[in-house]
Amino acid sequence: MAATPGSAPGTGDQARKALAPVPDDHGRKALAAFLRSRRERADPAGTGLPPGGRRRTPGLRREEVSLLSGVSLTWYTWLEQGRDIHVSPQILLALVRALRLDEVERAHLFRLAGLPAPEPAERSLEVPDAVRTFLDKLMPNPAFVIDRCFDILAWNPAQERILGPALLDRPRRELNSAWMLFRVPEIRALMPEWEREARWMAGLLRQQAAYELDNPRFSELVAELIDTSPYFAEAWETHDVVEFRSSVRRYRHPEAGDLEVSYVRLAVEEAPRLSLICHFAEPGSESEERLRRLVALGE
Repeated sequence: MAATPGSAPGTGDQARKALAPVPDDHGRKALAAFLRSRRERADPAGTGLPPGGRRRTPGLRREEVSLLSGVSLTWYTWLEQGRDIHVSPQILLALVRALRLDEVERAHLFRLAGLPAPEPAERSLEVPDAVRTFLDKLMPNPAFVIDRCFDILAWNPAQERILGPALLDRPRRELNSAWMLFRVPEIRALMPEWEREARWMAGLLRQQAAYELDNPRFSELVAELIDTSPYFAEAWETHDVVEFRSSVRRYRHPEAGDLEVSYVRLAVEEAPRLSLICHFAEPGSESEERLRRLVALGE
């Protein structure tokens, strides 16, 4: 019988059948070294273990990691030895809790094991202060920050001038690029190529859905759009998928007139679930001058 998480595999043929390869020898050695370093760094006093006698070495003993995690001592020892064994996400999460790893360490542990790191239980909506400052430094170029559900978390005054009342005084759940594109008439009126933009957005959402299967917010957003936007429901059913590509967007603004801007999407390295979208006009173009005048009106 194959070994199950938290129990030691049998001996002889049974144990050999339980052994499944992990990425490669280098990865196993790196995983083993990382686990040893985190165990030796751990503070026994903060684990809830009863006080013991004098310790010869710092950190936790392997037996204590086994007790705290529920992973068998044999199985954990094999991991620290770099043995060619299969390790499940459940075992890794148990070790994360026992060794009290932070989010960065947890992601590193999963990468060493060749597994995708699970999302944190709490999804932070905080935009780093440096990113907010950077938004303002991008003026007069419209820019905003979104998460993986396309919720808009922060924006600069130029973006506010472009979208106007459609962006302001809106409940948090409606501050979403997809929701606003399909549900807000003022946004549709701003975009002479709305149908192309709408198809593109539906394809982006369909592509992102594969990464958000366990995300209630994403499911809620898609369900609401299907129920309230016939155009979205039709586009969603085509199952067309697209990836984000930098491109050109056109606005027909009531104050600035016709604007043509390029846009790019930048990853926020310190907050991997966030992206920054920045629009900019061709230098020296009429659109650049109109955009500058529009932003200046709001100052």
